Amino acid sequence: MTRPRPVPSRTALLGAVVVAVLLALLALASTASAKGVRFHRGHLPAIGEIKLVKTKGGRAEITVPVTYTQALRPGHPAGLESSEVTLYVAGGLKGGRAVGGKFRSIHRHAILGSGTVVDQFRLDRKTARWLLGRPKKERGRLVRVDVRHRIKPHRGSRPLHEKDASLTMAASHQAHPQGETEFLVVRNDTAAPIKTASEPDLCMYTNGEFGSNLQAFTTAPGRAMAPGSTVEALVQGSANLFDDAKYEAGSGKGAGEWFEWEGVVTDVIATAFEVEVSPILLGIDVAEHCATNASIFQILAATESGEAASMESWLVTSETCSRGCVQVNLPTAFEALGAQHWNGEGIGPGEWAENSSHVLEGLVGAWRGTPNAGKIVQDQGLRWERQRLPDQVEEITVFDGEAFEAEEVSHLAWELSIHEGSSPAGFSG
Repeated sequence: MTRPRPVPSRTALLGAVVVAVLLALLALASTASAKGVRFHRGHLPAIGEIKLVKTKGGRAEITVPVTYTQALRPGHPAGLESSEVTLYVAGGLKGGRAVGGKFRSIHRHAILGSGTVVDQFRLDRKTARWLLGRPKKERGRLVRVDVRHRIKPHRGSRPLHEKDASLTMAASHQAHPQGETEFLVVRNDTAAPIKTASEPDLCMYTNGEFGSNLQAFTTAPGRAMAPGSTVEALVQGSANLFDDAKYEAGSGKGAGEWFEWEGVVTDVIATAFEVEVSPILLGIDVAEHCATNASIFQILAATESGEAASMESWLVTSETCSRGCVQVNLPTAFEALGAQHWNGEGIGPGEWAENSSHVLEGLVGAWRGTPNAGKIVQDQGLRWERQRLPDQVEEITVFDGEAFEAEEVSHLAWELSIHEGSSPAGFSG
């Protein structure tokens, strides 16, 4: 005998409908929330030709076109994307690099779509006279424009992600640099705000030289990286025969905020992981060209209190092979040292000049004996992880020496993420 199928009551049907509707609304809300933090990777602000023009009354004006690509997909509420354009005029050159500050001005915009905004900065008479009186080649290096494209996950929140670009006036008129370019994303994967400081060590362009923006990974005072936040920028190594391979660390903004580079650690954050700076600085003479030296940079990360910290050094290179050398385009200093003739033992193919080994040894602590002991910075409650991302392919406008033309470029892409807890080895390279 067939048992009759029970017929649900009208109340039960109504309850089921209500539950289904609620689940659907929750799913939509979850999707909307997820979309709030999903955005197009890459498409950094494109800085065009920076021009300096003399105006009436002894003044001068600097103009710069910046092209933005909207980060969030269509359908998001307006006002989640903004831009901060900063003009810097340095006080002079030291070793070919801009140092000091003569003038700074900031423009802020709401980004409502993709397109170009031309920023015009007026200099005061004193700065204008001083800048116009400098040699033309020097002016180009003294003037720099930084652009920060900031993205909020939702209304009323602080910007969580940044796409940063930087260019000097000289580089805005020049063709491509000689070295390797990496598209770099730094992510805070901890549950607390993190302070970071980045430094070029050897043969790295930065501060807007050829578009390299290593300084983007130094957090400004009061602007620690929030949990889950990211900063994206391009970093450029030099493989140029005309660039001297001089040890650069200690000259940038990051070092000035973190260390006293006479070998004495002054900051509580540095003290927390017992950095020994002096061995790097002793006896390093690498005044050779960058074509045969490694392009090395470092990033330090720490909690705001300095209780947890970690530092890592990386190389920007295209040198990869199957045996006896580095396996990735962004090796750590420790990995790169393993491919060198370190400690006079003659192991490894010696991919870069011997002078590079002196810097690498200093960074990984090889002066203490072997590369497996006594690293310069031990992981103390934080660690770095590296992940290869798909190559970043974009169409950009470049100057070929005569005119600006659009062309497609491809950059190697990596993510460096900061995590809680020390690495199994207990150190970063």
